[in-house]
Amino acid sequence: MYRALILIILVNIFSCLGHAKRPIVIGSKKFSESIIIAEMVSILLEEKYQTSVVRKFSLGGTKVAFDALKLGAIDIYPDYTGTGYVMILKMDGERDPQKVHQIVSREFKSRYGILWSKKIGFNNTYALAVRGDDQRFKNIDRLGQLSGIVESYQFASPHEFMERKDGFDRFSKTYNLNFQKDHILSIESGLMYAAIHNKQTDMIIAYSTDGRIKAYNLKIIKDDLNYFPPYQAALLANKKSTESFPEIMKAFSEFENLISENEMVEMNDQVDRFKKAPYDVARNFLIKKNLISGKIVNKTEESNLFKYFYSKKDYLLKLLLEHLLLSFGALGMALLVSIPIGISLTRHESLAKVVFPIINTIQTIPSLALLGFLIPIMGIGFAPALIALFLYSLLPIIRNTYSGIKGVDKNYIEVSKGIGLTGTQILLKVEIPLALPIILAGLRTAAVIVIGTATLAALIGAGGFGDPIFRGVATVNSNLILLGAIPSALLAIFTDKCIGQCEKIFVSKGIRLKN
Repeated sequence: MYRALILIILVNIFSCLGHAKRPIVIGSKKFSESIIIAEMVSILLEEKYQTSVVRKFSLGGTKVAFDALKLGAIDIYPDYTGTGYVMILKMDGERDPQKVHQIVSREFKSRYGILWSKKIGFNNTYALAVRGDDQRFKNIDRLGQLSGIVESYQFASPHEFMERKDGFDRFSKTYNLNFQKDHILSIESGLMYAAIHNKQTDMIIAYSTDGRIKAYNLKIIKDDLNYFPPYQAALLANKKSTESFPEIMKAFSEFENLISENEMVEMNDQVDRFKKAPYDVARNFLIKKNLISGKIVNKTEESNLFKYFYSKKDYLLKLLLEHLLLSFGALGMALLVSIPIGISLTRHESLAKVVFPIINTIQTIPSLALLGFLIPIMGIGFAPALIALFLYSLLPIIRNTYSGIKGVDKNYIEVSKGIGLTGTQILLKVEIPLALPIILAGLRTAAVIVIGTATLAALIGAGGFGDPIFRGVATVNSNLILLGAIPSALLAIFTDKCIGQCEKIFVSKGIRLKN
């Protein structure tokens, strides 16, 4: 009887757990405006609708964010009608804002099962900007006036603009902007504004709602041919997510015409120039709009670096745990795989001629390219980042295991056979102990590579010390950059020293003295 009662209770508990709702996953791209809007959505869902959310901010560009939404790795993120129309649907020609919104809404729903909200209320299009005090542009107000006269000027734009269908190539041809090839710079958007402010470039492709246009006294040159399509801000959600979470559609209606262009410029300025936290800026705006209750926070960032680090101690601990899990998870997997492979290759030389070219090729693949390749297969987050880091760990450990064992003096092998040791005994008692310093050197190399490369995992929502680095680059916030860079460097140094100490413990004194 008691057993049956316990069984019924357990079945009910697991049934409840099975029906428990997972959190709503909110994504954003890696620039201030996208993060601010995503924070608004997160805060509204948390505080007004009492819904648990997970933030996956600063994803690496449109493709990463869109693929994550399409695959269901995130449920909602902010984007722009022009981006959907040109970059994802590969369409062009229409310039009416309402018609573009209708097209992306219809096509995204039918092709990808993705819904667009109504327009949030502002248009954030591209714009060519120059310094307001640059006398060369004093009498130039229209892009058409620049035709054929910009050959000696330095030009900079965000990376994504260089690759878009409506990006640099067509833009420069439309307006006959004959820049010299070595005068064209593709750069992170946050650094781009700093570059023009510091006179390291003459003109940039800016975002029309960016607060730094006003803060840096930049002048917008009018797009007189209406080259750029409308970029009305909106929210995108996976249709399946809206069926599981009715709160998403409620948030859609709350955001309709919520933010004016001036309000968005002001919020961007607070984050980019005054270094306020996007969370505080977003929450203050929602309070002012009476969408949530609470007190307005006017907290500014701590200027002293040590005090700033201390104020972020909880965030730092979270980042450390994420970085450790990624880095040492990948290294642990690599050790389990690489050492047996390295040993096998010493026994099968023909196999080595096949394996080494493969792992050499993997090592040459750019980190971002590998992460981007894994997203359609595994989504975003921890798993693809772990696999990418694991693959980067293979070469130094396999090669050093192979080289270490192949480098063992053949006389030692012959003596071992002479005293009757088996092949396994020779491997465990002679070859590995003698090769251990070289194997550990490979592990040290792999550890430093992995800990450094793990910062890129933040671009696909895997967290770690890369998260503040990329947010800091986007907002030109040196404190945020250092918040990720310093602990990451210290972790790499500490790990290298720890493996060095392990060598003293596990490698015999005689071998260490000989080496």
